[in-house]
Amino acid sequence: MSIRISPRLAAIPQYVPGLTTAEVLARFGMDHAVKLASNESPFPPLPGVAEVVAAGTAGLNRYPDAPARALRRALAERHGVGPDEVVIGNGSCELILLAGQALLDPGTTVIHAEPSFSLYPHLAAAAGAEAVAVPLADDLGHDLDTMAALVDERTRLVIVCNPNNPTGVYRSADEIERFLDGLPEDLAVIVDEAYYDFVDRADAGRTMSMARERPNLLVLRTFSKAHGLCGLRVGYGVGRASWIDALDRVRQPFNTNALAQAAALESLRHPHELERRVRAVVAERARVERALAATTWGFTGSQANFILVRPDTEPAAGSPGVHEQLLRLGVIVRDGAALGCSGSLRVSIGTPDENDAFLSAREQVARTGPRETQPGRTPR
Repeated sequence: MSIRISPRLAAIPQYVPGLTTAEVLARFGMDHAVKLASNESPFPPLPGVAEVVAAGTAGLNRYPDAPARALRRALAERHGVGPDEVVIGNGSCELILLAGQALLDPGTTVIHAEPSFSLYPHLAAAAGAEAVAVPLADDLGHDLDTMAALVDERTRLVIVCNPNNPTGVYRSADEIERFLDGLPEDLAVIVDEAYYDFVDRADAGRTMSMARERPNLLVLRTFSKAHGLCGLRVGYGVGRASWIDALDRVRQPFNTNALAQAAALESLRHPHELERRVRAVVAERARVERALAATTWGFTGSQANFILVRPDTEPAAGSPGVHEQLLRLGVIVRDGAALGCSGSLRVSIGTPDENDAFLSAREQVARTGPRETQPGRTPR
């Protein structure tokens, strides 16, 4: 006999993580594989972070600072806001879930793009609300006009992922501002900027300025990507005090652990090294895109630390697909089918050697399909 559970659970999509390196090594009996599947940093934490974390283990018998005061103050100073305009989460994922708890009720809606970050539909299902999924525009970025047109009296929340995961397409600050101008001033909007650090456009960061001026806007960022702290889970949001108060009301008291808070604080003290690493990732992204442009595999030009790739290779009948072939060659990428992008692969940007491993494996896989006779396909 099973327990009685809410019927909403059946509607909640389950997040399926990518394969770990250990799983691939065990499956194929290999002793080495390159993981380019989870949009992680190819670099270890910034200088001093490991030492701070090690030192912090002596105090693990005590609860962490519940509101993460020191980290809030540091981020508030960084972004020119008050500490009451910053919220800290167990990754920015937690803050997205908290927004659903704080804002959604049965009969209300949340509007988001599709495909985009797979957590967004979870919010509506968990609250008994309705998710309004808007297909991407032809360039695989958000169709902001359609999203705005679908807002009605039931809409409680709109989410924009910028750059979008899994496509990497970026919407300019001007486009975001026009979008916000067309929405009701009391409609809550999240701009999820998990991949903000890798945007090399001149207007990068302007959305954060909007969050200082617009009471309905919350901008989310994370320490998981550029800062290389995926394993500790630290994210944050910047918005007006009413937004932060709403999230704090549903946030569990000790949601961000002491080591994570200490690591994030120390990481903030190394902006020049962070910038150097980000530049290295952006340069490698450009190099991989140039290499792909010389083949017949398509791809979408990215402003994130990954590229959405579209193989044109057709495996022989009964043979493994492209994703599986790459796994057998020791290169772990994300199967686009799991992300709503069937026929594609999401390839994270790693070190030069790791990226070379992907490009070499791609070439081997391509030899099994149609001959590459027309290099230089224009990226979309």
